[in-house]
Amino acid sequence: MGHGALWRLGLALALAATLLSLQGCTFVRKAWVYSNDRVRDGLDMVDLGMTVSIRPSLSAYACLLGLGGLGGGTVNGYFVGIGGSRIGIFRHYHSNIGIGLYAYEVNGWGDFDVRDRDTLARRSRGPIAWLFFPGSTKCKGNA
Repeated sequence: MGHGALWRLGLALALAATLLSLQGCTFVRKAWVYSNDRVRDGLDMVDLGMTVSIRPSLSAYACLLGLGGLGGGTVNGYFVGIGGSRIGIFRHYHSNIGIGLYAYEVNGWGDFDVRDRDTLARRSRGPIAWLFFPGSTKCKGNA
């Protein structure tokens, strides 16, 4: 095979790859969708930022990877950072209490009404919740 034949073969393969990548079922599209989904999963796993509220409030709470919680507090204001599967500045509410092996969390991200429980995500976490409140570990309300 001469130099010209290799060049034409390479061009033909590049053209075929380009045409295939324009279809919906290609490796490139699947890789993009997969990567996009993993980024969204990462946003679901991380709440990292700062809360700001007009009225003074105090909160010190750690989730302990869903195995319980430690601390408590209530904040009704704004969140700046990564949280609630979002990045940016948006409305935020939380009222949480955790005593190690049990935690009760109430969270609101973005569009919610504190007076309407159905607009807030409510759940119990930890081994005590799993044993004594089996239906309470599922998230109720919107989040």
